[in-house]
Amino acid sequence: MPERDLTLAEKQVRFVMAARDILGLVRSRLFIDFRFLDSAIGRLNLQNDDLVRTTATEGSTLYYNARYIVKTFKDEPNALNRAVMHSVLHCIFRHPFVSDKINQPLWNLACDIAVETIITEMDSELLKCKGEQYQEETMASLKSTLKSMTAERIYKYLNESAFAEDKIKKMQDAFVRDNHLLWYPESREDKENEQHEPSDGEDTMEGYRQLEKEWQDISNRIDVDLETLSRENGGTKALLQSLKEVNRDKYDYSEFLRKFAVTGEDIMVNDDEFDYIYYTYGLKKYGNMPLVEPLEYRETQKINDFVIAIDTSGSCQGEIVQKFLEKTYSILSQQESFFKKINVRIIQCDDKIEEEVLIKSKEDFDTYMKFMNIKGFGGTDFRPVFERVDELIAKKEFKKLKGVIYFTDGYGHYPEKMPRYDAAFIFLGYDSQRPTPPSWAMRLVLDESQLDKQAVK
Repeated sequence: MPERDLTLAEKQVRFVMAARDILGLVRSRLFIDFRFLDSAIGRLNLQNDDLVRTTATEGSTLYYNARYIVKTFKDEPNALNRAVMHSVLHCIFRHPFVSDKINQPLWNLACDIAVETIITEMDSELLKCKGEQYQEETMASLKSTLKSMTAERIYKYLNESAFAEDKIKKMQDAFVRDNHLLWYPESREDKENEQHEPSDGEDTMEGYRQLEKEWQDISNRIDVDLETLSRENGGTKALLQSLKEVNRDKYDYSEFLRKFAVTGEDIMVNDDEFDYIYYTYGLKKYGNMPLVEPLEYRETQKINDFVIAIDTSGSCQGEIVQKFLEKTYSILSQQESFFKKINVRIIQCDDKIEEEVLIKSKEDFDTYMKFMNIKGFGGTDFRPVFERVDELIAKKEFKKLKGVIYFTDGYGHYPEKMPRYDAAFIFLGYDSQRPTPPSWAMRLVLDESQLDKQAVK
């Protein structure tokens, strides 16, 4: 008896089942070759979606077109291995969790270049594909200009270089492997509404933030696992370096600076402790005599006594220093950050103190920023700043010093003894050769893009 022809629906079901089996095989191969990525590869659920031409992910699910999966597996299996690894790396580096205030095509391209560079440097037979010559030429050109190949650095470079449209299009064609549409708010909400009952924006954003936190935890675990593995496997060094840079850079400097807030009292009505019932009862019964006067102060967390130290040695100077001060000033000058009277010292130091300026008010800070002049450019020694701060404490110049924030490249002589106050060293960019600061020092690594006004999240 002849076998009947399959209906279109039956063919589609077979394609979907075959595609799921193929993706299961692909993930198994990646699990075996890249055990340190098991939690990341296994985190993405698999779901067929005919509206996706290739693959796409928003961080929770890998959406795929079944026909694309079957055809690619038949034509070039390694291209499918690489496509899945490509999407997984996007999530590990939190590329989908991005501000909508960016140039989306350039951010997409920067992310694709970043992960394709890592995949190429993994040097795995499982991930090698045909026609990668133009990719390699582009990567070599970018590496000659950029310190590292993170998406943030590549995006900044592409944004500032004003490449011709045909050049951008050629790079997009060479590096694209998946669709990034779901990375952006409107598309994420549309997909959410397709799968679930419509939810309000707050629920959607809360789930989005939780998902980003989950991938940050996965990324940090991979970072730790790779510390040992990279000594044995040279192919993981590029991934490890990029992870360290991204994981250490993606901290909120505003939050970090709040560690230096101190408790004080502002002159204002404290609504939390004011009882309006007794107040209005007194006015009603006795005319103009309230029973309870409003408390005209409240306890707040604000910046009061602290020191900003700037390393003005030859390797840490000029425009970068100015950007850091402008960023710090921008955070501090917000209305809720200052007491009316403050006691901030800005000290410029290379191997000796070059300048010390006392800031007593927001107006002083405004004037300093307007006429600031960088001085120094010698060697680097952090000790003179701490000796000067100890001297000011002895002279009772500080009532309640919270600490010292020191912006530096990290190459210098640190104090041998732990100071009596908090000390934080702010470094620019990840550097595997940078000397390790003392255990008592707080540390934060900032990327140069974080000092720019229009930075990627």
